[in-house]
Amino acid sequence: MTEHTDSTAKLTEEQLIDRAREALSDSSWVIGECAAQWTKKYAKGRTDADFGAMVGLSGDQIYQRRRVWETFGDVKDQYAHLKWSHYYIALTWDDAPECLQWAEENQATVAELKAWRRAVNGEDLSISEPFEEYPTDSEVTFVSDEPISVKDPSEYDQLDRSGLEPGSREQSEAAATVAGHARDMGGSGNEYSPFRSGAASPAPKGSGSETAVVAKPEITPEQAVKRICSAVERCHKMLTPEVQSAFSDLSPKLKKRFIKAISELNSAAAKLQ
Repeated sequence: MTEHTDSTAKLTEEQLIDRAREALSDSSWVIGECAAQWTKKYAKGRTDADFGAMVGLSGDQIYQRRRVWETFGDVKDQYAHLKWSHYYIALTWDDAPECLQWAEENQATVAELKAWRRAVNGEDLSISEPFEEYPTDSEVTFVSDEPISVKDPSEYDQLDRSGLEPGSREQSEAAATVAGHARDMGGSGNEYSPFRSGAASPAPKGSGSETAVVAKPEITPEQAVKRICSAVERCHKMLTPEVQSAFSDLSPKLKKRFIKAISELNSAAAKLQ
């Protein structure tokens, strides 16, 4: 057998895993961008499932990647240390810019980011997080990022596999997904270790019936302005011609609230010039 001498031959296990994760993250962004462009230019009534069938993914997988690209594609370069999965869990968070900024500054994992957000919101970290806290869109499939055992291909019935119908393959893929994100509980089920020791915000103290809460970390003026810029840029992008044309049909209360918020922001910005 020929000995492999490619770029992965001398990598450690940790380096191999990191490289694989980076490749997976990069491919998710590329797929999301392509799906978004295809939907915009060529779909003509076709769906994510149709695009998925052409590239070998399920409709749900295409939907996830397209939505993440459409929501964060214009700001992802601001967060060099984050993976695609960070953006995915923040897809419906109102405070996504602040959370992603914290994760970037601390090079936090997805689990650490979720735990930090819960703690900042005053939640008891000794209680397992409810599923409802995460995107509840019925189109989204939640895939566990926990490692699973790998079976040798010889263990499978080759005849059965070759005879699978397209529909059976989709059912098989669906069965491999998990309807929830991984918990980060300790061995006893009561201990919680959401933060690395080097993170900016300390791990919450206390256990049992005590409520573990951490204060919001202090941020510098520069960090604050960067977060404001990200939020304003995203808001401006959401003001599409369709939204603008439908603005007059909104409730008077909502329109008044919107105009007031914009006016106050403009007034504050004018004082800085």
